[in-house]
Amino acid sequence: MTAQEERARWTIQEAERLLTSLQGVVSARVVARPGGQVDEVHLLTTSEVRPKQTVRNVESALLAHLDLSVDHRKISVAQTDNPTTDEMPDPVLPVQIVPDPEPTPRESRLLFYSHQVETERSNRVKHRVEIEWQGERYIGEASAADLPRPKLEAVANATMQAAQKALQENLAEGRRTVTLSLDGVKVVDAFDRKFVLVAVHAMSGRHIARLAGTAVTDESTDRAAILAMLQATDRWIRGHVD
Repeated sequence: MTAQEERARWTIQEAERLLTSLQGVVSARVVARPGGQVDEVHLLTTSEVRPKQTVRNVESALLAHLDLSVDHRKISVAQTDNPTTDEMPDPVLPVQIVPDPEPTPRESRLLFYSHQVETERSNRVKHRVEIEWQGERYIGEASAADLPRPKLEAVANATMQAAQKALQENLAEGRRTVTLSLDGVKVVDAFDRKFVLVAVHAMSGRHIARLAGTAVTDESTDRAAILAMLQATDRWIRGHVD
């Protein structure tokens, strides 16, 4: 079985049946791409459950029953005082191809704020990376031997720590703790330019997501490692926070 087939073992009908079994949900419509990536979830609900709680219930149900992680921004909830399905559009085909979603506004992204390097004893250096998200700043630190590869891993780890702090401090109540783990960081040559490539594992319970990011080393290798780490973790983190 291919990786794409493994991801697509659930069906639109199964997902919609699961969602309509949730408290207060009258009808559900799921829009996904071939391969199983969900782009839209539309719900019609009664007023017995608040929309925000319904969104959380949907996220939890899809993850628990179908091992499917869906960004809460893709879930829309409409409430009705007349609990019938007449207000919902006709069901869609099992898979509907939709255009790529619009980019997220810049101010909601994880942003690089500052980077400091301190020389320590015994030929070691400490990287201190500060990021900004939703008006708050988060700091990560990591030390390493004063050698090219360990220093690059340290700056990536410091950035990852800052990103994890941002995630943990904004997780919704009741959500599982998430652990980020650096899988590797490397400088690669391509198209007559140098890129920094980072790979990260995001672990939540039994669910493991494999994340990756790249950035061109136009200014510095350290800065590219920071930007590559933010690229790898940004969308995934924002998808796990209300």
